[in-house]
Amino acid sequence: MEPVGVFVYGTLRVGERNFPVARQAGWVASEPAVLEGFVLYDLPYGYPAIVRGAGRVYGEVQYYRDLARALERLDVLEDVGAEYLRVRVEVQVRGERVGAWAYVYPNLEAVRAAGGRRVPSGRWTGGLEAQ
Repeated sequence: MEPVGVFVYGTLRVGERNFPVARQAGWVASEPAVLEGFVLYDLPYGYPAIVRGAGRVYGEVQYYRDLARALERLDVLEDVGAEYLRVRVEVQVRGERVGAWAYVYPNLEAVRAAGGRRVPSGRWTGGLEAQ
């Protein structure tokens, strides 16, 4: 399924501290979305990470005027290749499956090495729900 937007679950969401980067990258709209098959972790750096696993992550799909150009800017913010990987995912939006890009941590070992704590609710609130 071809990605139509970017699934975000942390600081890029509307109203969060990195949302201005999304706006500068050509953001036009967001919709609530759910990603199955991933687990959410809060990192001690003030932002979250997701890894593949038996879980559900709540966030939003962001749509951009020019997705390819937006990804160039977002890849820099997310430090693709050094910290995060950008992968294709399918998310639920309004009860339908939609293709999107998502920024994920390479594996659970990387999350643990970074001191990540699981967020059981699947909703990142700045680390307030991590256990």
